[in-house]
Amino acid sequence: MMVHSPRMIAGLAMLSLGFFDGTLGVAWLSIHNELGVSLESLGWVLGAVGVGSAFGSAMFPTVVRSLSHLNVLALSLGVQAIVCILVILTNQYWLLAILYAARGFFNGLAHASLNAYFAQRISPQHLMNIHGGWGVGTALAGFLCGVLITTDWGWQPVYLIGGTLSFSAMGVIFWTRHHFGHLDVMPSESLSGAFRISVPVFFAIASGALYVGLEQGVGNWISSLLVSIDGAQIHQAGLATGFFWAGLTVGRLTLTRIPVASNQMLKWASGSIVVVLLLLLWIPSEFKIVMYAGLGITMAPMSAFILVAGARLVPSARRDLMMALQVLAFSVGAAVIPATLGGIASVASMTILPWVFLAIATLLIVSIWITVRD
Repeated sequence: MMVHSPRMIAGLAMLSLGFFDGTLGVAWLSIHNELGVSLESLGWVLGAVGVGSAFGSAMFPTVVRSLSHLNVLALSLGVQAIVCILVILTNQYWLLAILYAARGFFNGLAHASLNAYFAQRISPQHLMNIHGGWGVGTALAGFLCGVLITTDWGWQPVYLIGGTLSFSAMGVIFWTRHHFGHLDVMPSESLSGAFRISVPVFFAIASGALYVGLEQGVGNWISSLLVSIDGAQIHQAGLATGFFWAGLTVGRLTLTRIPVASNQMLKWASGSIVVVLLLLLWIPSEFKIVMYAGLGITMAPMSAFILVAGARLVPSARRDLMMALQVLAFSVGAAVIPATLGGIASVASMTILPWVFLAIATLLIVSIWITVRD
């Protein structure tokens, strides 16, 4: 039964979080005109989300002392549902940014609570399956948004769907949270009870910031890049965005079957990301839509395996703190990198953004190899 499947419940929560995340990148092609701001202004809204997420992640160790992990997750999904409705009613750019910053705060809490709870209780392969739910949500949102805008339904129905999903996930988690008590905490590779920032721990945290910043940067800028540089139509941009998140999802649901050690998977995936980004620089624009799906597949293992690699570097009693630091790094990356991309696009040109993606991916390879070098 569904209530006895923690992975199913966590996957539903991730789907709801992902659906919200996957909406703005395509919806912005219409929203920016309605608000009277430039296409490049997307970077500042994404930055607001990231700053809010960073603050929420930083507050997680304090909040979780008063509320259980799963209660924090349910509360965060409820707030996200409310934000979905308020976004539809917003007609000011600054108010939209504030709403996204508020959602970012609870998004940071949601990811920290979900990952802190499950990363120390299940394998990285199963955690990657849970993260696949996030990819399902982002892919579905991108596809729907592109189709609805093209058929003159507008972007608002997608946010209504997102709010409904969030309310549903909140209710299911709240009523089924007591069925998860049978999950055991995994043993730690660290024999000391003390928490210290060793070189591998530092780069495990840094790898998360680089990866999530790259993932969010690519996923949210695909549509704008294809429209402004390649002359794509809105439905084509939505399709490419959906393909990217769909590739991410398919990878998270299928790559668990590859019999390879966690450290080797991280090395393989980070190297493959660079290869695909290089191909995207040179291939004709008509092939880029499909190639973005390939990029999503290569990115699929990264977040879950980075989280579990970090959790296993510290004592069991310090994993909530480690998870908070990792999710905080995720949020910082999601704030700084997309906002920086927006600044670069405004000051220079959008044509330089694919090269920035490649530079970030190269730094990610270095960070991953230092994290898992032993």
